Amino acid sequence: MTTISRREWVKGMALATLGSVAFYDLSAQAKPVLPTSWKPLVWTKEQDQLLSDWVGIIIPESTIPGAVSLGVPSFVKTMLDDCYQPAAQEAFRKVLDGFRTSLESYVKKTWAQASQAEKEQFLFAMAHGNLGADAQKAMSTLKGLTIQGYTSSEEIMVKYYHYVMAPGFFNGCAPVKKS
Repeated sequence: MTTISRREWVKGMALATLGSVAFYDLSAQAKPVLPTSWKPLVWTKEQDQLLSDWVGIIIPESTIPGAVSLGVPSFVKTMLDDCYQPAAQEAFRKVLDGFRTSLESYVKKTWAQASQAEKEQFLFAMAHGNLGADAQKAMSTLKGLTIQGYTSSEEIMVKYYHYVMAPGFFNGCAPVKKS
């Protein structure tokens, strides 16, 4: 039996790793990443505004920054576009497009005339399923994504959760003890 040095073993493992990465990379290029029927959905300005209003009602501005000022609507849009099935995206957009008319029929006022309390009451009714299963599911999705985006934002993590990216600090001026 022959012995192998550590250097030769490391060199062999490095070559094996590089070979497997190159093989995987070449085989991945042969397959399409996205199906040919996939196309990104475009958000209209009205949908953007409605989503911002919706998120702003869930976590409004106060002494702490609200969800809109922390950029949560763009997080929600990205998550919906990238992580949800097209059927779920269409169902959410359908509820979002009918949001103002549903509010106007529920509160008997236009969106601009409705107070913050009436808008909150309408969202609670949506969350409890009073406006249909699709609206309840859309509200549940939106609440979850809004809370996730808000609590994982840098400002909330650092200022209120006291999150430190890399705990433990290096103090270069500290004397070193010789042992």
